[in-house]
Amino acid sequence: MKDKWKKKDKAAFLEKCGELLTNGYTLDQALHLLTWEQPQFIKENVEWMIEELKKGSSFHDLLAPLHFPADVTAFVYFSEQSGTLNQGLEDAGRHYARRLAVLHELKKMSMYPLLLIWILFMIGFVMLQYLFPQFEQLFTSLHVELPLFTNAVFIGVRYAPYLLIPPMFAGIVLVLWWTVYFRRISPTKKVEHLMRIPLLSSYIRLFLTQYFSFQMSSLLKGGLSIHNACLVFEKQDHFLFFQEQGCALKDRLREGQPLADALEALNVFQEEMKFVISHGQASGKLGNHLSFYSERLLHLLEEKVKKAVMIFQPVLFSAVGFIVLSLFLAVFLPMFELMNAI
Repeated sequence: MKDKWKKKDKAAFLEKCGELLTNGYTLDQALHLLTWEQPQFIKENVEWMIEELKKGSSFHDLLAPLHFPADVTAFVYFSEQSGTLNQGLEDAGRHYARRLAVLHELKKMSMYPLLLIWILFMIGFVMLQYLFPQFEQLFTSLHVELPLFTNAVFIGVRYAPYLLIPPMFAGIVLVLWWTVYFRRISPTKKVEHLMRIPLLSSYIRLFLTQYFSFQMSSLLKGGLSIHNACLVFEKQDHFLFFQEQGCALKDRLREGQPLADALEALNVFQEEMKFVISHGQASGKLGNHLSFYSERLLHLLEEKVKKAVMIFQPVLFSAVGFIVLSLFLAVFLPMFELMNAI
């Protein structure tokens, strides 16, 4: 199916569907209500979902063909398994909407720096092609040497395009590595490779820990045992990383390892989660502890992303400002030299 459905509308659809279920509507009735005042292509998608549900399909199986993200689809699957589809749909919609809001904010915050970089590129191009050669001819004809700073800037601007060669080469190597190797390895290996990147590893670890904590808490509060919850992770085929982790976790539990030690041995989650689990099991409220912990991690992840952007912007602005100031000084200093020479 061609995806015309906007991501923010998908998030709102999940949340509204969950709210209708909470208010006593059946899933069929909720879907029919959600077709009102919608564009034709959304009506067709929802009507297709209704027909597939009548044939016995599960709700989560209908989201992947409609291009819902894998983690959101898995989110709905877990809520079905815990018997809390209404709450799961609301949470899935809210989480999806929050992520889209953060991404939109990041995109909006990056537009101005990108515009500055483009303007800087154009200024450098004009100076390199037209202004600097005129200066060199003028000073050569007057037998006056250019200032040392101006010469340094001229050389820097002249050879700046060559600085793009290493990033371009690295980009080509990265694309080849992604195509030939990375796409073919297991999800767990993919995560292990990504977590070796220093600036990226902490964000991946936070996201995975938050997601696992939330889904495990929902399953436990839904009445499942820890072993059965691991089976639910293993049986889902939307978020393949957690499918592999569920299988590995189940095997370690069968060997007699405590849950906290088994999770620590996987080496993909936050270290403090083992203390949350130990304390939760000791108090008999593991589901509640994990739910509170996941909410805290979600706020921490959002704040971490925003903080990184707030650090990145001033650094980038300072760098662009320094380069622009250097270019203008390189132009004005020769003018002062000429005035002194006259």
